[in-house]
Amino acid sequence: MAFHWLKIFVRCYATVRMDFTNTFGEVTIKPLIFLGLFLILVVFTVLTFQKDDQSNPVLPQTQPSKEISLYHYFSGSFGGGIQEMIDQINKRNHGEQVTIHALDHEAFKSMIHYTISNGNPPELFTYWAGAKTQALVDQNQLEPFDDLWQEISVKGQFTPAIVEAASTYNGKKYLLPITQHLVVFFYNKKLLAREKLSPPSSWPEFLLFCQTLKERGLPAIALGARERWPAQFWFDYLLLRTAGPEYRSALMQGKASYLDPEVIEAYRIWAEMLGKGYFNQNANTIDWVEATEMVCRGDAAVTLMGTWAIQLFTSKPCNAEEGVDLDYFTFPVINKGVVDSLLGPIDGIVLTRESTYHEFAKTVLAYFAETRPQEFMSSGSGALAPSQKVPREFYSPLKQRLLNEIKKSSNWAFNYDLATPTPVAEEGLDSFNELIAYPEQYKNILKDLDQETTALFAKKKSNPF
Repeated sequence: MAFHWLKIFVRCYATVRMDFTNTFGEVTIKPLIFLGLFLILVVFTVLTFQKDDQSNPVLPQTQPSKEISLYHYFSGSFGGGIQEMIDQINKRNHGEQVTIHALDHEAFKSMIHYTISNGNPPELFTYWAGAKTQALVDQNQLEPFDDLWQEISVKGQFTPAIVEAASTYNGKKYLLPITQHLVVFFYNKKLLAREKLSPPSSWPEFLLFCQTLKERGLPAIALGARERWPAQFWFDYLLLRTAGPEYRSALMQGKASYLDPEVIEAYRIWAEMLGKGYFNQNANTIDWVEATEMVCRGDAAVTLMGTWAIQLFTSKPCNAEEGVDLDYFTFPVINKGVVDSLLGPIDGIVLTRESTYHEFAKTVLAYFAETRPQEFMSSGSGALAPSQKVPREFYSPLKQRLLNEIKKSSNWAFNYDLATPTPVAEEGLDSFNELIAYPEQYKNILKDLDQETTALFAKKKSNPF
């Protein structure tokens, strides 16, 4: 602004001088008069600067007083929901912000352990409830938040079963549940109608269902086990339906042997199904997405998968409509005397011990427990919300039925790689792929697995991993 007035002064002076020259001839302005005019200009300029500073102060760049990080594995087509949650909480906390970092599952597994071991962990990260969280608790890497849980529990957001199975470790609360997935058989409804078949409701009916489709030149079951983990659901359910959840829990903890009759029976049933051709022949070379698309196209009838598959079924290229093209049934009962169990992972958010700003991080956790954020995650990931405060009307009719399955089941189990220590799970996952390739060798496969897991559990006792 001051320079603007200076320009005006110069132009005016030049104009006045030119006018005097044209009218009176050469005019000489005395030095004192010029000096006086110059001083007036200086004073005017200073006053103008001060006025400018007062009316238009320079505002400092505002930075969050606290900024925390949240690392998560809800990426790609399953990434919806978490960004909406973070946007909402950042709007609430102008001086305190959350920055999120998304990675795919495999990259996340290695990255999070690297940051923890190097002493630079994020304040918050998503993690799988069960043995994986238990391992970090045992290593003293996580911060409990029982004080916050007192407030959450008063609101009755989560059922006692969820709290006990997913949130509580060594008697304290370490994980805030944000998604719950159920593993069921998803099937191509139009294919079954074409083949004049009904969803089986018992184990004999299921085996007949598989045999009928095989005789018609179609694999009943699509399995994509290239990444190993999709195969685990078969071992999980076969063991749960024949030996029951208590025995399975003992096996997962190293208190039972992989050479026990219960495990041999589960492997035998699975091996016979593989040997009879009830599965697609390329199970070890395709992934779960390709297996799901086989069901979409009608190249197979069913796939045993978690509810995250709904996202894939209902989007391109499948574009299946729930209840019209797509439906589900639960894993049939094998032994009627065994306790009914359902299976699936629960994802949550944990707080690291070595990070800063714990109190702000707890505020974020409290927000994630609210109904609307739980709905965001359900919509974006295909999961059911762990919170029982989410109204039934929020879900589609198919998901409402899935919710009923959970409510009426007497036991909830985490899938194999979330139920047993990671080194043991790695050996077990390898054995599933071996069984798919060589079903007739199931007893030898179990002998090798028993030796490996026995050594790992013995090592754990002397040096917990």
